[in-house]
Amino acid sequence: MSRATAGLGAVLAVAGSLFAGVPAASAAGTGTACPTDRFCLYFNSDFGGARADYAYSDAGLGNELFTDGPQGRSGWGVQVNNNAASAINHTGKNVAVYYNSDCSGTGFIIYPGERWNLASFGMKNQVSSLQVAGSECIYRDQSWA
Repeated sequence: MSRATAGLGAVLAVAGSLFAGVPAASAAGTGTACPTDRFCLYFNSDFGGARADYAYSDAGLGNELFTDGPQGRSGWGVQVNNNAASAINHTGKNVAVYYNSDCSGTGFIIYPGERWNLASFGMKNQVSSLQVAGSECIYRDQSWA
């Protein structure tokens, strides 16, 4: 083995050990906290269990699943429609949650930065649509958000 090859091997070994403790980069939806610029619904009260993140209004949550946050948490893969127990608003805008689809009927506004157990205002397992202020309430798949 040449001196250059041995030196390169040593450099790579040191670099590998330096990066061994650094977690791999992950998508916004895989961490435990509600990401910035998202409205998050949680399967459990007190912001626990699996999470669903939203960047825009959604007229119907029947095509959305709790698949954000660490995989395997309580509620992972469950349909969001009528199954959310808590919410966090990190959008910087008001978000209205509704009992009915199409952002209609009775709703409740969650202001920027607020965190709520939905049972506090009678909406635990009752959210069917949501509207972010300034965003059109249309049916959309946000599983990518």
